[in-house]
Amino acid sequence: VDDVLLQRFHCASLPTRAVDVITEDVTGKTIIVTGPTSGIGITTARALAKRGARVILACRTTSKGDALVDEWRRESEVLKTKAPDCRVMRLDLDSLESVQAFAKTFRASEERLDVLINNAGIFDMSGGYVTSKDGREQHLQSNFLAPVLLTMGLLEELKKTGSQTGDARVVFVSSKLHELCGGLRLDDMDFKRHRYGAQAAYASSKLAEVMFVRALDARLKSKAPGTRAMSLHPGNIVTGVVRTLPKFVQVLYKLIMSRILLTPDQGARCSLFCATRREAIEGDVDGPYFTSACERRVPSHQALDDAASEELWKYTLSELGLEDPL
Repeated sequence: VDDVLLQRFHCASLPTRAVDVITEDVTGKTIIVTGPTSGIGITTARALAKRGARVILACRTTSKGDALVDEWRRESEVLKTKAPDCRVMRLDLDSLESVQAFAKTFRASEERLDVLINNAGIFDMSGGYVTSKDGREQHLQSNFLAPVLLTMGLLEELKKTGSQTGDARVVFVSSKLHELCGGLRLDDMDFKRHRYGAQAAYASSKLAEVMFVRALDARLKSKAPGTRAMSLHPGNIVTGVVRTLPKFVQVLYKLIMSRILLTPDQGARCSLFCATRREAIEGDVDGPYFTSACERRVPSHQALDDAASEELWKYTLSELGLEDPL
């Protein structure tokens, strides 16, 4: 209740515009943003491009990404500012093959990777059990397995840049709803044997993100100095998350909740903070977790279970058929 009703109060000290959160020079940095054509992803990608970063728009529908880049370039012409340095690449988190293809193409064609923002994700509120193209429960794959596969596929590029610049980052856009998961069931992450609910599956995938990030960051700090991993709760935002619900519910949601929830522009502030600000990587906390107010907070006690995080690390690499890169 506090997070929903009072989040605007908690975020009162932040800049109104997301782009103003970026106070450090990002010119020349290469940053991947997944899910950049909707919700907070649009603002995240646009703000970074506006500040001079080379932004890779990782889109399921590349035509939408191309349209956005064209729009931003027209804006720069009108304002007589530098044209954005953007590249649109196809990425479908519903297909692990697509994730691997994206990573392979990126490695072959780009020279550096400063930040990977795993922003894309789903919350299917219709409640039906849906599987991905790979036969996995959709929340598990799109919110966790696919972003992890992408991260691992680009880890060498991140480590290389981090060793050269001292600052490379992996940012997972998680959710405060991870607190609703009482613990991961590694023997049934797909909810095939336990009672299924969309909220439970979503919370489980988000808890997995936070726990995996902690395990990853602990390894990076000792094995790859200069590269860090973190997760965040962007806030409760007016987005298309209710698009699977009846039309009248969608209308009511927009009419009522738009007075309470954050705008996508406001919701992108924490992603940009984690991706660019020096404060985000200060301190010795493994896999720091940030709130919509861009403040470091302790995640749920389940997320702090180091033994469970280690088991999740092993489970995830095994499920994805990966060798331990660290």
